[in-house]
Amino acid sequence: MGGFVGRQKELDTLASALGRVGSHMDDAMPGLCMFVRGRRRVGKSRLLEVFIDRAEVPHLFFTASQQGGRELKLFADEAVASSLLNVRAFAGVTPNTWDGALTLLNAALPSDQVSVIVIDEFPYLTDGDPTIEGTFQKHWDRHLSK
Repeated sequence: MGGFVGRQKELDTLASALGRVGSHMDDAMPGLCMFVRGRRRVGKSRLLEVFIDRAEVPHLFFTASQQGGRELKLFADEAVASSLLNVRAFAGVTPNTWDGALTLLNAALPSDQVSVIVIDEFPYLTDGDPTIEGTFQKHWDRHLSK
């Protein structure tokens, strides 16, 4: 991706974190969950897009958009279009709950390769469903962190 200037420190931090996860693939819980926070319109999403492009790993980049009940379909559509290795898990399926969507996501993740999942604008999801943080935590603890 051309035209990206600066943010080398942040890119190095993300690359280092990805490297740590990759070096611990044999551990019981090698995954790492990171939150990127900052003021609006400062380039957080673009930073993550550039990082993913440079990392060249299977990934899913989903941006929540305050569309209520459509978010699950949009998430499934992004998963099908992603570079995750087992996206067939999402083919022709629209999950009814985030629990179902994260179960499918776990099935789509490669077990022998590092991958990156970005959920951009996560607060939009929590605004529409106050239980979503607990659902993500449950799936992270039980499956996604592995």
